[in-house]
Amino acid sequence: MERNITMHPLTVKRRPGPKAQDTPLPAEQDLENAAKILDLIESGELAADGADVAPLTIPCDAQGRPLRRLTPEDEAELAFRIQTYGDVDARNTLVLANLGLVHLLSNQMRRQGFRYEDMVQEGTLGLMRATETFDPSRGVRFSTYCVYWIRAKLQRFLQKIDKDDIPSVAGALMEEDDHGQRRRPRARALSLERPVEAGEDRTLGDVIAAEEEGPEDATLRFEREQTARHVLRSIADELGDERLHTIIDERLLSDDPKTLAVIGEQLSLSREGARLLENKLLRIARQRLQPLAPAA
Repeated sequence: MERNITMHPLTVKRRPGPKAQDTPLPAEQDLENAAKILDLIESGELAADGADVAPLTIPCDAQGRPLRRLTPEDEAELAFRIQTYGDVDARNTLVLANLGLVHLLSNQMRRQGFRYEDMVQEGTLGLMRATETFDPSRGVRFSTYCVYWIRAKLQRFLQKIDKDDIPSVAGALMEEDDHGQRRRPRARALSLERPVEAGEDRTLGDVIAAEEEGPEDATLRFEREQTARHVLRSIADELGDERLHTIIDERLLSDDPKTLAVIGEQLSLSREGARLLENKLLRIARQRLQPLAPAA
């Protein structure tokens, strides 16, 4: 049975495909559209609460996934409900019916170092955006149309991560590409498995110094920490100020140090008062630790 779908005259503005940035409608146009909607509600042609929206006729499971392949008529009905009434159920049905395209494109465009879950999330956002701009009157199936939005969203995501992870080379001269665009060259990512010289077995990982702490360094660090701990506590005992022990235990020697504001509130001091008390303790400690420092 054929179904004729008459598109509502107030459906959202359509665009043929994704753009770099979405341009919002002018304020005057928004007000004009709002006035038209209010007139329709008052005349009874459009219900304010969406009560006149008939339930979906497409069979779906408990999660809203359609139990059969969508036809062009189904896609037209779903798009109309989404763009006219903001029907969440219709949007979920259209999204779930095409979610496989998100996984397909995410697998195709995925690169090393990118989490698959992040790719799927970005692609799903592109798919949801496609439901808001799809125009079935153009004779294009939704699965064909949404691929452009999914791919565009994934490409922007990958480009943003690349730009954030690869910094510009400080002090380098600007370069000009084939299109006349000037930019500062960025650092080039190198693998630690890359050979130092062609034909050699040594890799970059072999010649870079290890960051692991040796046993001698660990012993010296432990002795310095113990000395500093003893000096700080002895100063607090000599001054007879219990507040200094709080600063030592919960800020200076803590693995998760509290802020000066929190310490000040705990000691009934302002943040500045806690800072002055801490500086007094550190100043005396530096004077006592300086003669104990190893000669350079």
